[in-house]
Amino acid sequence: MGYLIFLLLIIFTVAMVIANNTPDAISGNWKHFYDGIQFSTTDFYAQVKQGLVDRKVDGLSYAKQSFLESHIFSARREYLRITEHEYVFYICAAPFGTGTFVSWWLCVKDEKLINKIPILNKLAGKDRNNKSFYQMDTEAMYKSVIQSTVTAVADGLTKEQGFRLSELDRQYKDIASK
Repeated sequence: MGYLIFLLLIIFTVAMVIANNTPDAISGNWKHFYDGIQFSTTDFYAQVKQGLVDRKVDGLSYAKQSFLESHIFSARREYLRITEHEYVFYICAAPFGTGTFVSWWLCVKDEKLINKIPILNKLAGKDRNNKSFYQMDTEAMYKSVIQSTVTAVADGLTKEQGFRLSELDRQYKDIASK
């Protein structure tokens, strides 16, 4: 009986780790590799947070969250998580080879139960396939302010090396929700 309880505890733990490694529906993404330039992840995250505070973006909460790199025995990668109601941004700055890799992902929280009931999701404004102009504008504003803050911080950290992103490299990609 003790072995069964131990086995169930292991299975539960593995399931929780896997669940913690799965972000919500992805709605946008941006990434860039700064070759030959390295900077501190901690400093980068602190400056991004300060940049959003300076821009007076209210209602944001900040935390660090780590995700498995691939499988349960792989290393974990730490992200800066920025949350505002249904929007969750995961920002990454990490050493990679001779440089630093920076990315952000916008995930939209999936309120699983209400999203499965067609009439209720429309009444509650949670229908991801039928957003109002306000909802689309709000999502676009958050993407824009995160993008401009992340690139401004990266610009500040890389200007001494004479590096500046091109306008094409500054563009992010919208991703259709599933």
